[in-house]
Amino acid sequence: MNQTATFQGVGTKKEAREQIKLEFAQYLEQQPETSRIFHRWMKRFEWASLGIMLAVFIVAMVVSINWKNVPQISIPVAWFFYAASLTPTMLLVGLHAIVLRAVPPAILPNKTQKLVTGRKALWAGLGLILLGLIAGAFWGFMAYATWTLNWAMLIPLINILGITFGYGIAISILFSMIYKIFKSFQKNFKAR
Repeated sequence: MNQTATFQGVGTKKEAREQIKLEFAQYLEQQPETSRIFHRWMKRFEWASLGIMLAVFIVAMVVSINWKNVPQISIPVAWFFYAASLTPTMLLVGLHAIVLRAVPPAILPNKTQKLVTGRKALWAGLGLILLGLIAGAFWGFMAYATWTLNWAMLIPLINILGITFGYGIAISILFSMIYKIFKSFQKNFKAR
């Protein structure tokens, strides 16, 4: 089986999603029974972690709505915990990819996906775990520093957040412009 498979010839996005699910199912059939059992359990754990994230979101909403009846500092802390609540899902998906040596397909709107297997899946899983740990630690520290009003911790964290979002937005806009220019040139070149 290929290390990566793309679906450029597939007509619609729905057909592409079905194709990648079929490709992943075929990959799983080639794996030993223990890997298939691991996959089923990891799917359950991932759904449970999404449930935890939903519960934390609901708590943050309730705290925000009841702003008159709760300590004011609990509102940002609840939202920081919500941001950190994605960490378990990222860790589980990363572990899932490492053990299976395949990145399980996810439903991402307006994104054509490809099945990633082998060494690339291992590195994607490790990267996802590392990113999850960094994000969880950052938002956890942010929640702790906010709750304790520790300005010595808050000021550098706020600076990191501002710089990251600033550069992230600028780079995103730049890549979007370059992508649109490239697509325009590509479309004009094909028309000739």
